[in-house]
Amino acid sequence: MNSESPETMGRGTLNLATVLPETRNGRGRMAMGPDGLFALRTGVFRLPDGQPATLETRVLGTLCVRSGKLALCDPLYLQDPGLLTIPPGDYKVVATIARVPEIYDLAMSRPAYLSLMLSGDPTASIHPAVFATDGSERGVRPVEGVAVMPGLQGIPSSQMSSVAMVDAEAIVRAMPDDPGTWFDSVISPSDGTGWFDRMDTEIDGPLGSLFTRLPKAADAENIAILIARPGRVFPVLETRDAQDRITGIHIDLLVIGDLSEALQAFDGQDDYALEYAEEAARDLRHQQSQRAEGLIMRMRKFFKR
Repeated sequence: MNSESPETMGRGTLNLATVLPETRNGRGRMAMGPDGLFALRTGVFRLPDGQPATLETRVLGTLCVRSGKLALCDPLYLQDPGLLTIPPGDYKVVATIARVPEIYDLAMSRPAYLSLMLSGDPTASIHPAVFATDGSERGVRPVEGVAVMPGLQGIPSSQMSSVAMVDAEAIVRAMPDDPGTWFDSVISPSDGTGWFDRMDTEIDGPLGSLFTRLPKAADAENIAILIARPGRVFPVLETRDAQDRITGIHIDLLVIGDLSEALQAFDGQDDYALEYAEEAARDLRHQQSQRAEGLIMRMRKFFKR
């Protein structure tokens, strides 16, 4: 689906529950068409409530997954991630960002997808990612309410609200020996040098993201993190080409697209951001009024001469 101008664009999404035809891949799992996913797209599209958003992509870096075991999780659940099996290798990680009106978010952006690119081949179909069956409920949870994608699973976010991709074996090798120290020494230490504090800067990637080496990295072990919303279960999808070869892994942050609509997961206008925007508009009107009054006074003085 191509992007459109703000004047001519449509909703930009399909209704999964009523429109999307059911297809099956070679493993007998349901799939959806490529238009249902907005990861890696650029241009202007409609949010689920009809407002425009501009999608941008940012390459965070090259993630080393040389064990072939990709771990997906909120960083606070790094001990207990969801696990996917992929071909061992180094893969580009891309964030898809939705630029939204200020009344939705003071930052005027919402991260929409975190994607691991296995190839650049065109997407022919989209499927639920297949997690290892030995994962616990903390690492992987079912995503219910999507009739055409039974078996869809996702990763839960904590109140710290982020999602991450990392080589599962790298966690064992390159994180501190005692997992009980990870939060205070790596994730959010009091000196402001931790992962979460660095996400508030653009030192290690775009604002709200982090791409960095793990603390004990000896051979390029690294991690990609992207800010998300707290207390959600974010679906994980895989894209496949016409030969049914996997081309990418995508964490859907439910900002735009079919799943956001089907799950009614879209967050509309933020009350605080809306109040801030209204206050800014009032200030602007006041400034314009003052300038107009000042001009009138100067004109009166001129014509009294």
